[in-house]
Amino acid sequence: MLKGFCFFLLLGLTVVSFAQAQGPSPYPPLTTCPLNDQTLTIAWIPKALNNPIFEPGRVGAETRAEELTEQGPCAVEVFYVAPLNTDAQAQVDIMQALIDLRYFDAIAVSCIDPGQCLDPINKAVAAGIPVITWDSDSPTSNRLTYLGINNYAGGQAAADLLVRIMGEQGKVALLSGVPGSLNLEDRIQGFRDEISRYPSIEIVVTVYSNDLATTGVDVVEAVMQDYPDLNGWFFVGMWPLFVGRGAMPRWEAASQRGDLVTVAFDTLPLELELMQDGYLHGLIGQKYWGWGYDTVSMLYEHILYGREFEDFTDSGMDIVTPLNVETMIEAWEHIDFSRPLPSAFDEDNN
Repeated sequence: MLKGFCFFLLLGLTVVSFAQAQGPSPYPPLTTCPLNDQTLTIAWIPKALNNPIFEPGRVGAETRAEELTEQGPCAVEVFYVAPLNTDAQAQVDIMQALIDLRYFDAIAVSCIDPGQCLDPINKAVAAGIPVITWDSDSPTSNRLTYLGINNYAGGQAAADLLVRIMGEQGKVALLSGVPGSLNLEDRIQGFRDEISRYPSIEIVVTVYSNDLATTGVDVVEAVMQDYPDLNGWFFVGMWPLFVGRGAMPRWEAASQRGDLVTVAFDTLPLELELMQDGYLHGLIGQKYWGWGYDTVSMLYEHILYGREFEDFTDSGMDIVTPLNVETMIEAWEHIDFSRPLPSAFDEDNN
């Protein structure tokens, strides 16, 4: 399928998508393909190859490409390319190389640094290559739209979860990834603004993992040592959890004693298991599969039908607590996300 041009590929799972929720396409099927080579080629660029959170999106993108190819008359090909690690300059270099190839019809990218993404996005658009940002935006660029969770609202939801579980007083720490990543900074700001409504809750420190799991482990354990009376964590991403159990003994012990509440972004199987075992207490889930499935659908409709989009396309979010974690686990086990997620809160289930 990849027409003699291959980049690194990773395995992944599927999740329900925004595009699927919109129902059948409103556009009539094409009888002939208007593209010169009869193929729509899309470069799908996550932040890093070594971050498994992007794997479901890769599968979503390839799945949608296969569906659209079968539908015809244009073939659709998706190329998965990214820096090995989260490296903003390396991502910029990759985008510039893709533009120079004059091979790709469209780009979908999760921007590591919004400022550094600005120039290559604008160059791509000027060269006639439409760009959609997903997961992490470059809002002042000429991209077609940004598809993703409302990160500010997600941060607010995380704060609400923490307060519901921890109570309205205590000391809280935040763990983020790369300083300056717009999606992560929006989550932090939403969290801070919501927590500010509770004067007896103090955010004592914000630490950064630089999107590295081992660094995340080190900084979390350092904070646990510096603040033995810490009551809550907001993991803006799940970096240290990838290392596995036993890597953060102070954090694990406090969680098991019931002294510590942790709310985190993402709802991947690893986190769901940790929630079952009492280490995590609330999760904010993104529509990972839709990062790929939806961006391919949107670029297809833009290029072949001229569809335009609002500046921001909200993918929605999932809220998971011990009350509905089993449903989310079953969804991952069966790779079937069509079943509605029960409410995360007792009062909503009465």
